[in-house]
Amino acid sequence: MTDRVLSFLHVTLLLSVAALTVGGRSPDDPFDHAHAGLGAVLDRVLEEGLVDYAELRRSPEALDSYLASLADVTPRELGSWSRSERFAYWINAYNAFTLQLVRDEGPVKSIKKIGGWFGSPWKKRFIPMAGFDPKGKGRKLCLDDIEHGILRPQFVDARLHAAVNCASLGCPPLRAEPYRGTVLDRQLRDQVRSWLMDADRNNLRQVKGAIQVSKIFDWFEEDFGGKDEAVVNWIAEQLGDPELAGALRRASPELRVRYMDYDWGLNALPERR
Repeated sequence: MTDRVLSFLHVTLLLSVAALTVGGRSPDDPFDHAHAGLGAVLDRVLEEGLVDYAELRRSPEALDSYLASLADVTPRELGSWSRSERFAYWINAYNAFTLQLVRDEGPVKSIKKIGGWFGSPWKKRFIPMAGFDPKGKGRKLCLDDIEHGILRPQFVDARLHAAVNCASLGCPPLRAEPYRGTVLDRQLRDQVRSWLMDADRNNLRQVKGAIQVSKIFDWFEEDFGGKDEAVVNWIAEQLGDPELAGALRRASPELRVRYMDYDWGLNALPERR
């Protein structure tokens, strides 16, 4: 065999290996359903629900590596996973790509400042997962695609609204650990209860025949059952406090739902936008 042929075969082999490992994960390397990469990022930059975006900007490698692992997943691979694994994957993807968006576009005082006067941060197509485009056009995804085109219609579980984080103080706080398929139901139950019992985001004390809840219950009313009575009963069903849950159920036919102001300030540690 000539040196030229050997050289050609060597280059071909290198290119083949590179193609198989693009993004840092080969086809034989299973996806990490513990989402340890995201966990390491959260351990470093999250403190009591607030994010150190300046640190994400200073050391972007860990988040970028985790995002690359998400983008490496193919529709066929995803389809082989359990429902809870897929659900956890998309919740984590939404939260991690939101971190990237604020990191790369910041510093900003609010995520709503991203996109300009006539744009929307949630419609910005920056997520390199064209194979999952809900409209089938092979375009990069936006955050709205993940939330409204994948999470809500595919999983039909209103608890996701306590899990996805819009990088704002009015949102349910970003959880300090990744969502994992093996314990997803427990994580969602815990996340919802913490959110509902947070008086800064929901006040479930009945005053003059009404309770005050997050604006999220208004924006996604149909996900929580529709009318006020259904929303109140959904809330009661999630609570770990039997006495409060019982009081809400008994009052639900007449109880009105009112909405608290939503704080769009960035969920950043002080001076770390």
